[in-house]
Amino acid sequence: MIANFFNQTKPINFLLLSILVFFIYLVALINVDSAPLNFFFFAKNSLFIFLAILSVFVINFIIRKNALTEDNSFAILFYILMSSYFPNSYINDGLFISNFILLFAFRRIYSLRSSIETKEKIFDSAFWIGIASLFYVWSLFYLLLVYAAILIFRKIEWRNFVVPILGVLTPVFLSYTYLLAFDDLERFNNLWKLSFDLNFQAYNSYHYMIPLALIGILSIIAIVPTTKRSLLAKIDFKATWTLLIAHILISVIVVMFAPEKNGAELIFLFFPLSVLFANYVQVINRYWVKELIIYIFILMILNNLI
Repeated sequence: MIANFFNQTKPINFLLLSILVFFIYLVALINVDSAPLNFFFFAKNSLFIFLAILSVFVINFIIRKNALTEDNSFAILFYILMSSYFPNSYINDGLFISNFILLFAFRRIYSLRSSIETKEKIFDSAFWIGIASLFYVWSLFYLLLVYAAILIFRKIEWRNFVVPILGVLTPVFLSYTYLLAFDDLERFNNLWKLSFDLNFQAYNSYHYMIPLALIGILSIIAIVPTTKRSLLAKIDFKATWTLLIAHILISVIVVMFAPEKNGAELIFLFFPLSVLFANYVQVINRYWVKELIIYIFILMILNNLI
Protein backbone atom coordinates (compact mmCIF):
# COMPACT_ATOMS: atom_id res chain seq x y z
CA MET A 1 0.00 0.00 0.00
CA ILE A 2 2.67 2.51 1.00
CA ALA A 3 4.82 1.49 -1.98
CA ASN A 4 1.90 2.24 -4.30
CA PHE A 5 1.44 5.65 -2.72
CA PHE A 6 5.06 6.70 -3.31
CA ASN A 7 5.13 5.07 -6.74
CA GLN A 8 3.84 8.36 -8.13
CA THR A 9 4.64 12.09 -8.06
CA LYS A 10 1.31 13.71 -7.31
CA PRO A 11 1.04 16.99 -5.35
CA ILE A 12 -0.25 15.09 -2.30
CA ASN A 13 3.07 13.20 -2.16
CA PHE A 14 5.09 16.41 -1.96
CA LEU A 15 2.68 17.90 0.57
CA LEU A 16 3.07 14.90 2.91
CA LEU A 17 6.83 14.74 2.36
CA SER A 18 7.14 18.46 3.16
CA ILE A 19 5.15 17.97 6.36
CA LEU A 20 7.42 15.03 7.23
CA VAL A 21 10.51 17.26 6.76
CA PHE A 22 8.94 19.91 8.99
CA PHE A 23 8.32 17.47 11.86
CA ILE A 24 11.73 15.80 11.50
CA TYR A 25 13.39 19.20 11.73
CA LEU A 26 11.37 20.07 14.85
CA VAL A 27 12.35 16.78 16.49
CA ALA A 28 16.00 17.51 15.65
CA LEU A 29 15.69 20.94 17.29
CA ILE A 30 14.16 19.50 20.44
CA ASN A 31 16.58 16.57 20.77
CA VAL A 32 19.84 18.12 19.59
CA ASP A 33 19.91 21.91 19.48
CA SER A 34 20.58 23.55 22.85
CA ALA A 35 20.91 27.13 21.59
CA PRO A 36 19.15 29.86 23.63
CA LEU A 37 15.66 30.80 22.55
CA ASN A 38 15.90 34.28 21.02
CA PHE A 39 15.07 36.12 17.81
CA PHE A 40 18.15 34.78 16.02
CA PHE A 41 17.22 31.19 16.96
CA PHE A 42 13.72 31.49 15.49
CA ALA A 43 14.87 33.44 12.42
CA LYS A 44 17.66 30.98 11.59
CA ASN A 45 15.56 27.88 12.08
CA SER A 46 12.65 29.31 10.12
CA LEU A 47 15.07 29.81 7.23
CA PHE A 48 16.53 26.33 7.64
CA ILE A 49 13.09 24.69 7.70
CA PHE A 50 12.30 26.54 4.47
CA LEU A 51 15.58 25.36 2.91
CA ALA A 52 14.99 21.79 4.10
CA ILE A 53 11.56 21.73 2.45
CA LEU A 54 12.90 23.48 -0.65
CA SER A 55 15.54 20.72 -0.89
CA VAL A 56 12.72 18.25 -1.55
CA PHE A 57 11.68 20.15 -4.66
CA VAL A 58 15.26 20.76 -5.83
CA ILE A 59 16.04 17.04 -5.53
CA ASN A 60 12.85 16.17 -7.39
CA PHE A 61 13.81 18.62 -10.15
CA ILE A 62 17.29 17.05 -10.49
CA ILE A 63 15.85 13.54 -10.62
CA ARG A 64 13.07 14.34 -13.10
CA LYS A 65 15.20 16.54 -15.36
CA ASN A 66 17.95 13.92 -15.65
CA ALA A 67 15.76 10.79 -15.51
CA LEU A 68 17.68 9.39 -12.53
CA THR A 69 14.67 7.29 -11.51
CA GLU A 70 11.27 6.45 -12.91
CA ASP A 71 8.29 8.70 -12.22
CA ASN A 72 7.96 8.12 -8.46
CA SER A 73 8.78 9.66 -5.06
CA PHE A 74 10.94 6.86 -3.63
CA ALA A 75 14.22 8.80 -3.83
CA ILE A 76 12.84 11.81 -1.95
CA LEU A 77 11.30 9.52 0.67
CA PHE A 78 14.64 7.73 1.25
CA TYR A 79 16.47 11.09 1.39
CA ILE A 80 14.14 12.43 4.09
CA LEU A 81 14.16 9.20 6.10
CA MET A 82 17.97 8.99 6.09
CA SER A 83 18.22 12.60 7.24
CA SER A 84 15.91 11.78 10.15
CA TYR A 85 18.35 9.12 11.41
CA PHE A 86 21.08 11.74 11.84
CA PRO A 87 19.40 14.91 13.21
CA ASN A 88 22.75 16.70 13.48
CA SER A 89 22.60 17.03 9.69
CA TYR A 90 19.94 19.70 10.23
CA ILE A 91 21.60 21.39 13.17
CA ASN A 92 25.16 21.76 11.84
CA ASP A 93 24.83 25.10 10.02
CA GLY A 94 27.92 24.80 7.81
CA LEU A 95 27.22 21.29 6.54
CA PHE A 96 23.50 21.93 6.08
CA ILE A 97 24.05 25.06 3.98
CA SER A 98 26.93 23.49 2.06
CA ASN A 99 24.84 20.44 1.15
CA PHE A 100 21.93 22.63 0.06
CA ILE A 101 24.21 24.67 -2.22
CA LEU A 102 25.81 21.51 -3.61
CA LEU A 103 22.39 20.38 -4.86
CA PHE A 104 22.55 23.21 -7.41
CA ALA A 105 26.01 22.02 -8.44
CA PHE A 106 24.70 18.46 -8.87
CA ARG A 107 21.83 19.79 -10.99
CA ARG A 108 24.34 21.20 -13.48
CA ILE A 109 26.75 18.24 -13.29
CA TYR A 110 24.13 15.60 -14.13
CA SER A 111 22.73 17.78 -16.92
CA LEU A 112 26.10 17.54 -18.71
CA ARG A 113 24.72 14.41 -20.38
CA SER A 114 23.22 16.78 -22.97
CA SER A 115 25.42 18.82 -25.31
CA ILE A 116 23.70 22.14 -24.64
CA GLU A 117 25.73 24.92 -22.95
CA THR A 118 28.46 22.54 -21.84
CA LYS A 119 30.98 25.16 -20.69
CA GLU A 120 28.28 27.14 -18.86
CA LYS A 121 27.19 24.02 -16.99
CA ILE A 122 30.77 23.17 -16.05
CA PHE A 123 31.43 26.71 -14.81
CA ASP A 124 28.15 26.89 -12.90
CA SER A 125 28.70 23.55 -11.15
CA ALA A 126 32.23 24.53 -10.08
CA PHE A 127 30.96 27.96 -9.03
CA TRP A 128 28.37 26.39 -6.71
CA ILE A 129 31.02 24.03 -5.32
CA GLY A 130 33.22 27.06 -4.61
CA ILE A 131 30.38 28.71 -2.67
CA ALA A 132 29.68 25.47 -0.77
CA SER A 133 33.36 25.22 0.20
CA LEU A 134 33.10 28.57 1.99
CA PHE A 135 30.72 26.89 4.43
CA TYR A 136 32.44 23.48 4.53
CA VAL A 137 35.89 23.25 3.00
CA TRP A 138 35.74 19.51 2.19
CA SER A 139 33.00 20.30 -0.33
CA LEU A 140 35.89 21.07 -2.70
CA PHE A 141 36.21 17.31 -3.19
CA TYR A 142 33.14 17.49 -5.43
CA LEU A 143 35.30 19.22 -8.01
CA LEU A 144 36.34 15.63 -8.76
CA LEU A 145 32.72 14.91 -9.70
CA VAL A 146 32.83 17.72 -12.27
CA TYR A 147 35.90 16.18 -13.89
CA ALA A 148 34.32 12.72 -13.67
CA ALA A 149 31.29 14.06 -15.55
CA ILE A 150 33.54 15.62 -18.21
CA LEU A 151 35.20 12.25 -18.79
CA ILE A 152 32.10 10.07 -18.49
CA PHE A 153 29.94 12.24 -20.77
CA ARG A 154 32.87 12.62 -23.20
CA LYS A 155 33.15 16.42 -23.01
CA ILE A 156 36.90 16.04 -23.37
CA GLU A 157 38.30 19.35 -24.53
CA TRP A 158 41.18 21.22 -22.92
CA ARG A 159 39.01 24.28 -22.15
CA ASN A 160 36.58 22.09 -20.22
CA PHE A 161 39.38 21.07 -17.87
CA VAL A 162 40.29 24.71 -17.16
CA VAL A 163 36.76 26.06 -16.68
CA PRO A 164 36.14 24.23 -13.32
CA ILE A 165 39.22 25.88 -11.81
CA LEU A 166 37.97 29.31 -12.87
CA GLY A 167 34.48 28.50 -11.60
CA VAL A 168 35.57 27.36 -8.13
CA LEU A 169 38.06 30.23 -7.72
CA THR A 170 35.50 32.94 -8.55
CA PRO A 171 33.49 32.82 -5.26
CA VAL A 172 36.70 32.20 -3.32
CA PHE A 173 38.28 35.33 -4.81
CA LEU A 174 35.12 37.36 -4.17
CA SER A 175 35.02 36.27 -0.53
CA TYR A 176 38.72 37.12 -0.17
CA THR A 177 38.11 40.58 -1.64
CA TYR A 178 35.13 41.18 0.64
CA LEU A 179 36.98 40.14 3.81
CA LEU A 180 40.08 42.08 2.74
CA ALA A 181 37.96 45.22 2.44
CA PHE A 182 36.83 44.72 6.05
CA ASP A 183 40.34 43.77 7.22
CA ASP A 184 39.19 40.31 8.28
CA LEU A 185 41.60 38.01 6.45
CA GLU A 186 42.00 35.85 9.54
CA ARG A 187 38.44 34.69 9.00
CA PHE A 188 39.29 33.85 5.38
CA ASN A 189 42.34 31.86 6.46
CA ASN A 190 40.24 29.93 8.97
CA LEU A 191 37.93 28.83 6.15
CA TRP A 192 40.76 26.89 4.51
CA LYS A 193 42.07 24.89 7.43
CA LEU A 194 41.90 21.34 6.05
CA SER A 195 41.64 19.48 9.32
CA PHE A 196 40.48 15.87 9.19
CA ASP A 197 39.84 12.95 11.50
CA LEU A 198 39.91 9.27 10.52
CA ASN A 199 38.69 8.13 13.94
CA PHE A 200 35.28 6.47 13.59
CA GLN A 201 34.69 5.57 17.24
CA ALA A 202 31.81 8.05 17.40
CA TYR A 203 29.83 5.66 15.18
CA ASN A 204 29.99 2.96 17.87
CA SER A 205 26.84 4.37 19.45
CA TYR A 206 23.75 2.33 18.58
CA HIS A 207 22.09 5.57 17.42
CA TYR A 208 24.62 5.53 14.57
CA MET A 209 25.40 1.82 14.18
CA ILE A 210 21.85 0.60 13.54
CA PRO A 211 20.90 3.07 10.76
CA LEU A 212 24.41 2.88 9.26
CA ALA A 213 24.14 -0.90 9.16
CA LEU A 214 20.75 -0.66 7.43
CA ILE A 215 22.04 1.87 4.88
CA GLY A 216 25.25 -0.10 4.31
CA ILE A 217 23.52 -3.44 3.84
CA LEU A 218 20.94 -2.04 1.42
CA SER A 219 23.69 -0.24 -0.51
CA ILE A 220 25.59 -3.51 -0.99
CA ILE A 221 22.42 -5.40 -1.95
CA ALA A 222 21.23 -2.67 -4.32
CA ILE A 223 24.42 -1.94 -6.24
CA VAL A 224 24.56 -5.19 -8.23
CA PRO A 225 21.01 -5.48 -9.67
CA THR A 226 20.75 -1.75 -10.37
CA THR A 227 24.12 -1.65 -12.13
CA LYS A 228 23.24 -4.78 -14.11
CA ARG A 229 20.01 -3.07 -15.18
CA SER A 230 21.87 0.09 -16.18
CA LEU A 231 24.11 -1.96 -18.51
CA LEU A 232 20.98 -2.95 -20.44
CA ALA A 233 19.71 0.63 -20.63
CA LYS A 234 20.43 3.33 -23.19
CA ILE A 235 23.93 4.78 -23.45
CA ASP A 236 22.82 8.03 -21.75
CA PHE A 237 21.59 6.21 -18.65
CA LYS A 238 24.71 4.00 -18.52
CA ALA A 239 26.85 7.14 -18.37
CA THR A 240 24.58 8.76 -15.79
CA TRP A 241 24.68 5.63 -13.63
CA THR A 242 28.48 5.57 -13.79
CA LEU A 243 28.48 9.19 -12.62
CA LEU A 244 26.14 8.27 -9.75
CA ILE A 245 28.55 5.56 -8.59
CA ALA A 246 31.39 8.10 -8.74
CA HIS A 247 29.19 10.48 -6.75
CA ILE A 248 28.69 7.88 -4.02
CA LEU A 249 32.42 7.11 -3.83
CA ILE A 250 33.37 10.81 -3.59
CA SER A 251 30.73 11.33 -0.89
CA VAL A 252 32.20 8.41 1.09
CA ILE A 253 35.60 10.13 0.93
CA VAL A 254 34.11 13.44 2.08
CA VAL A 255 32.46 11.66 5.03
CA MET A 256 35.66 9.80 5.92
CA PHE A 257 37.74 12.99 6.07
CA ALA A 258 35.19 14.94 8.10
CA PRO A 259 37.04 16.58 11.03
CA GLU A 260 34.13 15.88 13.38
CA LYS A 261 32.11 12.67 13.35
CA ASN A 262 28.67 13.42 14.78
CA GLY A 263 26.40 12.17 12.00
CA ALA A 264 26.03 15.56 10.31
CA GLU A 265 28.75 14.71 7.76
CA LEU A 266 26.62 11.83 6.44
CA ILE A 267 24.30 14.37 4.81
CA PHE A 268 26.51 14.25 1.71
CA LEU A 269 25.60 10.60 1.14
CA PHE A 270 21.84 11.06 1.30
CA PHE A 271 21.24 12.29 -2.26
CA PRO A 272 23.24 9.72 -4.27
CA LEU A 273 22.18 6.84 -2.01
CA SER A 274 18.51 7.84 -2.22
CA VAL A 275 18.73 7.59 -6.01
CA LEU A 276 20.43 4.19 -5.69
CA PHE A 277 17.76 2.90 -3.30
CA ALA A 278 14.91 4.23 -5.46
CA ASN A 279 16.29 2.41 -8.50
CA TYR A 280 16.62 -0.77 -6.47
CA VAL A 281 13.02 -0.60 -5.29
CA GLN A 282 11.99 -0.15 -8.92
CA VAL A 283 13.68 -3.40 -10.04
CA ILE A 284 12.17 -5.51 -7.23
CA ASN A 285 9.41 -7.68 -8.66
CA ARG A 286 7.97 -8.90 -5.37
CA TYR A 287 5.65 -6.25 -4.02
CA TRP A 288 5.97 -7.38 -0.40
CA VAL A 289 9.76 -6.88 -0.51
CA LYS A 290 9.27 -3.26 -1.60
CA GLU A 291 6.83 -2.74 1.25
CA LEU A 292 9.17 -4.39 3.75
CA ILE A 293 12.14 -2.17 2.81
CA ILE A 294 10.11 1.03 3.05
CA TYR A 295 8.50 0.03 6.37
CA ILE A 296 11.90 -0.84 7.85
CA PHE A 297 13.26 2.57 6.83
CA ILE A 298 10.21 4.30 8.33
CA LEU A 299 10.40 2.34 11.58
CA MET A 300 14.11 3.21 11.87
CA ILE A 301 13.01 6.75 12.78
CA LEU A 302 12.12 5.32 16.22
CA ASN A 303 15.82 4.62 16.78
CA ASN A 304 16.40 8.29 17.64
CA LEU A 305 13.40 8.44 19.96
CA ILE A 306 14.45 5.54 22.21
